[in-house]
Order: sequence, then C-alpha cells, then structure tokens
Amino acid sequence: MSLALVLLLLTAPQASACADVEVCRAQALIAHAKGEFEAFHDLAWAAYRKGRRNDPELMLLVARAQSLSGRPGDALVMLERLAELGAPTDALTSEDFARVRALPRWPEVEAKLAAAPSAEAPAPSAEAPAPPTEARAPSAKPPAPPAEAPAPPAEAPAPPAKAPAPSAEAPAPSAKPPVVVRFTTLLSPSALAYDAVSKRFIIADREARRVAVVDEHSAQVSTFVGAQGALGDIGGIAIDPQQGDLWVVSSENGRATVHKLQLISGRVLATVPLSGVSAPVVGLTFVRGAGLVLADASGTVWLVRPSGRAEKLGALEYVPRAIASDASGALYIAAGGPRLARFAVTPSFRRLGVVELEEGIPADAPFAVSGGSLHVVVRGDGDYEIRSMKIR
Repeated sequence: MSLALVLLLLTAPQASACADVEVCRAQALIAHAKGEFEAFHDLAWAAYRKGRRNDPELMLLVARAQSLSGRPGDALVMLERLAELGAPTDALTSEDFARVRALPRWPEVEAKLAAAPSAEAPAPSAEAPAPPTEARAPSAKPPAPPAEAPAPPAEAPAPPAKAPAPSAEAPAPSAKPPVVVRFTTLLSPSALAYDAVSKRFIIADREARRVAVVDEHSAQVSTFVGAQGALGDIGGIAIDPQQGDLWVVSSENGRATVHKLQLISGRVLATVPLSGVSAPVVGLTFVRGAGLVLADASGTVWLVRPSGRAEKLGALEYVPRAIASDASGALYIAAGGPRLARFAVTPSFRRLGVVELEEGIPADAPFAVSGGSLHVVVRGDGDYEIRSMKIR
C-alpha cells in the first residue's frame, strides 16, 4: 500500500470512527470544508445522534449536510423542526441552503423561519434594551385617557348580559369533533402516529406495505417508505420523540421484523427479527419510561427491546384493534367498542380506566394521542378524515 493511500485513509472522515459528539462534529466540518458532502452528511448525523436531544446547533448541521448532499426535502423538514423550536438559522441567506429555497414548499417554511431569530442577527438583541426607555414616556401620558374611561364602564354591563347565550350553545360543537385534516389517498390507513415537532401525521397501510406522511396544515400526502423499505405486512408504527426515530413492525411468511427508520427521511437505520411473539401484531407504540410496546392478535401486550426480544407485560380479555400512548406514559388500547381502555405500563401493567369515544368513531379506527388530544382516522365519502378531540 502506498504512503499516499495510507495518509488518505487516515485523514478521510469516517462516521463510524468518531467516538463522541465533538469528534463527529469536528470531522463533519472538515468534510464540509473539503466539499465531501456525503461524508459530511453521515458525520453530521453521527454527531446529532451522539449529542443531546433536539440540540439546535446539531440539527442545523444536519440540515446543512442534507441540503448539500442532495437531500433538500429532508433539510426542509429539519429546518421546519428548528423553526418550531424557535432556533436561529442562516437558511434564509446561506448558499448552503440554495437547493432548499428552490423547493415548492419553501415559502411556507420561510415564513416560520422568519418568525424565529436569525443566526446572523445577534446585534438587534443588543439594541433591544433601548426601546424600554421610550416605553415609559407614553406610560406617563395615559393618565388623561383614564378620565374618559369611566363612561364605557357604564355600558360594559350590557355585553355580559349577552354572554350567557353563547355559553349555552357551546356544548353543541363539542358533540361533533372538529376535522383536523381531510385527505385523499389510495392507501387504507391501518396505523397512525403523530410527529408533534414537524406537525405531520404518519399513516401506514398494512397490506400495501407502505408508510405515508400527511401534512397537518396542507393535507398533502406523500410517500414516506415505499418499496425501497422492503417492509412486509405492517402491524404497527410508533415514534420515539426523544431520539426522533420511527419504528415499524412488519411480517412476511410468518416472520415478524422490527425496523428502525429516520423520522426525517424515512431511511431504514436498522432491522432486527422480532422474537417471542407468535400471534400477528395489531398495534405498536412508544411508551415514555418503558420503550416500544406492542399488542398481538391473542390479546397479549409485550415490551420490545431494541434487540427485537419481546417480554410479556400482560394479557387482555379481548383482541385489541389499535394502541397508542400519551406523554405521561399511559397506554391506550382500543377495546372493540365505543371506548378506549387506559393502562399504566410501569412499574407494573395495570388498568387505569376508560376513555369514551365520540359518536361515529369506528371501534377499529387507527388513532394517536398527543397533547391531551386523541387523533382518529375516519373513512369519509371517498376520502379520509383525521379528527381530533380532547381526552376527558
């Protein structure tokens, strides 16, 4: 082996060689400087995964690498997540994000980024203390208007008299859950998850072996994982909000497999066989403080380790239709009727109570729980609706 080749191998950035977040970030920046954008992408992701959760600096590094390595769509989603966090970026002006700014959905994300602080504008924050001194001057003059204020109070009692009427009609809207999203797709949704960071619903079709994304605001449907994902019949999907991963359980020829995917791009990161579960999987969720939890067609609830090994949590007296969990770590299981059963998973599997569903919600409808609300997929007239209702 020539000396030149040895030096090249020693100096080339390797994602697998970086031991911690600082080393990964340093090697990523070296790759960026050299114009080795594919290596930059892999190293940026390695830094992100080794760093603290939702680190804005590392997220921006990944977005930059995605844009430069030919993944502008992924970069757009990452920038959208940064905007939701209120983190500053240079995406509005940097040439690194030129490909992203050429995308059709850029104006929508641009508006969100514009509302967040700019990475290039720390100066305005230094001048912010000046306005407060001017705000005191006007506050010294308002005493004159208060002299005229007493007159309106005499008329103020009238509006309160009309307020009771609207309050009497308030219960009516709560009887019909509002439609969050109405969308059209050839898929038949059998599982649902919600990405609160990017405001997207993830739907899966068991038999079509496809996973799609539905934008909460535009209702646009796009393929997330298709044939390239090599998925079998999909038994359930779940989002790990801490790591930003999407988990999918699928089966083929009687063998179940657990897939770990990037929630941003849909790229398959790992695939392991599911062991210990013999009945078909009917639902999957990620429970805070416990991890992956699935239910099978025999009514058994399992805790699934990252290795794919399943450990029994408990058994139900019915066959569950779908499962989900909330931010507190509670597990919700469709009980086959107009209600959901609510369970605790840790420190032991036990029933907590039931949640009554609104009228018109099918007992086997895919659902997700987020922010104290229940999101349910309901088939409409030639399309689908994702309805949202507060959990009572």
